This record gives sequence, structure tokens and C-alpha cells, in this order.
Amino acid sequence: MSDADSVVSRQRQGSAAFNTLNSPPAVPIFFQKSPDAPSGDVRGVRGLDFQVTSSGTIQTGTTGPDGRIDVRVPVGGSATVELLFNGRVVATYTVTVDDGTPDAVTKVSGQQQRLRALGYQIGHSGADGDGVDDTMGALTESAILDFQADQGILMDAVVGRVTQGRLTTRAGF
Repeated sequence: MSDADSVVSRQRQGSAAFNTLNSPPAVPIFFQKSPDAPSGDVRGVRGLDFQVTSSGTIQTGTTGPDGRIDVRVPVGGSATVELLFNGRVVATYTVTVDDGTPDAVTKVSGQQQRLRALGYQIGHSGADGDGVDDTMGALTESAILDFQADQGILMDAVVGRVTQGRLTTRAGF
């Protein structure tokens, strides 16, 4: 085997892609005025200054009309997103990636996982403090009603076949 056969990739130093081969995939984070924006309805918060710190790398920017920030989270690690106002940190979020299998949408915990992923407020109960506690409490019921209203489906707080299907489709899992 010659040296030429063992080259994986080569970028010119100074090029925009230099030294980016081991970059983790981007996780899109959306800052929105309300959860689960329907197609064509832009609810993003525009103009948020931010900085993201991950593995010693700092990324800065300002959100566009969709409120999106692409956060690079290393495998098994986390990233910190800080929102800024006049150069001062006003909110801090820790972003981790859970690649585990979600609970079935037929279970309350699976419904809560999808509602949380879509940005609906379900509280801070549960083992991880994320609101997922497999209990149909007032906050979960309210989130289901809000989701049903946003989706234009019967608002009855019952997660039947139609609501389950829509939750699965909108959340992507």
C-alpha cells in the first residue's frame, strides 16, 4: 500500500472546510414564540444573540426568522447555549443528545416525550426534571389540548388514534 492509498481527505489550510472532518452533527434548536409551528407559520424569535460552547469551541451568532441555532454536540457530551442581551448572558441552556428509543406513543410517557420535543410545556416532574413522569396530570392535559388546537383536530384531551398519529409525525419519532 502506498501513501497515496492511505489518504482519506486533504483540505488546504485556510480553506473554509479545513480541519472539520471530526465535527459532530448539528442539532437544530428553535427559539419560538409558541410551540410546534405549523407549516408556513413562522413563530421563530428573530434577532437573539447567542453563543454556543462545546468542547472548547465557541460559536456566536444571531437567530434568523425561524429562531434556529445549529448546535454541535459531541457524542456522549454536551454543549452550552447562552442567549445574550447587550453582550451579557440572560439565559443558559445545556444541550445533550439522547439517542435512546422513545416510549410508545400509546403510553403517557411517550406522549410527554413527543410534546416536550415539540416545545409544549409539561412541567419539571419526573426523574430527569423534564416533565416526563408517565402521569396524566393537569400540565400534560393542557399540553395535549394546546397541541390538538394547533393541529386543528378535536380538542378533547384524549390521545386517540388521530392525536397519536399527529404527535408521531410532528415529533419525527
